[in-house]
Amino acid sequence: MKIFATAIAGVLLLLLTGCESTGGRDSNKPGSYVSVHHARGFKIWHTADGYEVMFRNPQDTTEVFGTLVLSRKTFAERQADTLTIPVKRAALGSTTFIAYFDRIGQVDAIGAITYADRVLNPNLRARIEQGHAKDITDANGIDFEKLLAAQPDLFMAYPYGATTFERYREQGIPVAMNMEYLESTPLARAEWVLLAGALTDQLDKSIEIFNQLEQNYIAVQALTAQSSYKPSVFTGTRYGSEWFTPGNKSYIAQFIRDAGATYAFEHVEGQGNVQLDFESVVSTIVYADFWGLLVSSDTKFALSNVLEMEAEYVTLNSFRKGQIFVCNTAKTDYFGDAVMAPDVILRDIVAILHPDLIPGHVHVYFHPVVIDVAI
Repeated sequence: MKIFATAIAGVLLLLLTGCESTGGRDSNKPGSYVSVHHARGFKIWHTADGYEVMFRNPQDTTEVFGTLVLSRKTFAERQADTLTIPVKRAALGSTTFIAYFDRIGQVDAIGAITYADRVLNPNLRARIEQGHAKDITDANGIDFEKLLAAQPDLFMAYPYGATTFERYREQGIPVAMNMEYLESTPLARAEWVLLAGALTDQLDKSIEIFNQLEQNYIAVQALTAQSSYKPSVFTGTRYGSEWFTPGNKSYIAQFIRDAGATYAFEHVEGQGNVQLDFESVVSTIVYADFWGLLVSSDTKFALSNVLEMEAEYVTLNSFRKGQIFVCNTAKTDYFGDAVMAPDVILRDIVAILHPDLIPGHVHVYFHPVVIDVAI
């Protein structure tokens, strides 16, 4: 059985405070902002015939990457900074973006995708198999010629490092920067569905869907107030002599707090993965109550597989109690659909840490590890 394990990483601050309010969602007058409650990486405001979107760094909102005008007008020539909406054929630079379009019923607007062989979303999977959505990658990443051949009217991409998209713009292909991975909360990541809503001219629908998701999340979070038990939870895994774990400002750390637990690596500063010397973390992980893992396995992941990773894990309190919870990314779309399911993930975690609060819960993303060895 082929098994891979990785640290659960991301970026997260507070859920319900520090949110930037940019206007009322019930106003659609030209110049009025769409209220974005959690996400910091974009701003949307109404224009006379559509919207204008500003893209910026969620971790430093003074760093602006550009703007894109979304117009219901049809233009004689393609323009790099203006897009006719609704978008008809978007090229997506990450499988994470799929969920935003799919959740609002607009998966047919996806005409091209990177790493099509990794797509788990059934609706886009069908489009790929029918030839309606093209793969635009090669062995080195995005294949520019394949992208041009797909004739997209929009390219949605991550602004990794010093990546420049000028050659796309030179071909008249507008670029929408999606920086959900830099957002500070699970709800902020999900709120990028508003961008997909604006691009497909389904903004009202995307707002309605997000509002319901937000309510669901807060309702699950409130359940933990009923319990005085606050177990300690750690995440991450070992590679050689190093331990990789999300820092205390990661979205996984906040998931743990919102699930009514304490994060064992609360003292480790960082928003994404932090690399630590394994010997220095032993005292932290050995006594923690629970361990959360991301794995990729073609069968159910069990305690025996944990020992295959590292025999000395048998000394961990979480192992000896069988209190390990796992998301198998080979079986669930954690790197795709899950971005629009923070409420579902939170329910999974709460049901594991506090099973009395959600009796009979059916797990979707995170499952208790299969106990197949004596503990």
